[in-house]
Amino acid sequence: MSVRERLRGVLSRLGPRRPARRELLVGLVVAPLAIAGPAPEACADPVFPAAGALGLTPPAGMSVSRRFAGFEHPAGASIILVEMPPEAWDQINGRFTPEALAATGFRVKGGAETLPVAGGEGFVLRGTQPANGLTYAKWVAVVRGAPGTGLVTVQVPEKAARQVPAAAVEAALRTIAFRPKAGLTDQVAALPYTVGDMAGYRPAAVFAGSSLLLTEGPKDVDPEREQPVIVVAPSLGQAPVPSGAEVAVARRLLASQKDFADVKVTDEARSSRGGAVVVRLRGTETDTKSGRALGVTQTMVFDGKRYLRVLGFADAGRTDALDRADRVAASVAMR
Repeated sequence: MSVRERLRGVLSRLGPRRPARRELLVGLVVAPLAIAGPAPEACADPVFPAAGALGLTPPAGMSVSRRFAGFEHPAGASIILVEMPPEAWDQINGRFTPEALAATGFRVKGGAETLPVAGGEGFVLRGTQPANGLTYAKWVAVVRGAPGTGLVTVQVPEKAARQVPAAAVEAALRTIAFRPKAGLTDQVAALPYTVGDMAGYRPAAVFAGSSLLLTEGPKDVDPEREQPVIVVAPSLGQAPVPSGAEVAVARRLLASQKDFADVKVTDEARSSRGGAVVVRLRGTETDTKSGRALGVTQTMVFDGKRYLRVLGFADAGRTDALDRADRVAASVAMR
């Protein structure tokens, strides 16, 4: 799986509405979240969530999230930290402009401003963005240091402006720091869920502090999709899917995958797991880059205001790999 594909996985979980063909790197900063959590006092030293290499000193009242890499406030403000490889800097730098972001609904005020980063460099854009009937103050910082590239998105609804004032956000952004990247084992252990049965797959990468890439075979990066792959990704927001709409949402997400065409669902099953609704889809699709015919399986667990998505794909003839992907999906449990 390529760098761009890993970033698309983040985009698909930033909120309940995903643009069908929006440009990836711009789309990463689009959808505000409405989330909540407990709150400690701000501290002098940067905090590094989820065994991550990217951290900052959060504003007073914000705590480390248990659902994603970042921080949250009871009033609905959030700071999302996304770690990317070093080469992502060249993909982003120069492309995050007010003009490019305007199409996403992010109304940038002024232009990009240099952001000091210990041991690295960065820039920040500020503005507002409407979503779900609310208006959010928004900051997007792109930084890089020795471990790689980082994307820091701060979203504060108008109603939380007093609890998380702009001055506190500006101060927090100036504490962004990097540390050596944790090993893959530690990153997996810090995920907000467990995988009880790897079913012959192995962890290849963790991205955004919450998504897990599993594969079968020697390659960690497989742009030609020659190896079976599973992506486990929880939703980041708390926008509940209406009861009865779970199948439609699952079908929409499966059909809207970028770089795949001719997506056809051949089997559908709806069940329950505890109090959660489980939707499993099996089908076929075509990789538009390689022309490779693939089989695909997707399991989504809808539990209140959150969902968990397990997506697996392999060569069309590898039904065994898809069956084992379903075993993985059945073994995933939120912490």
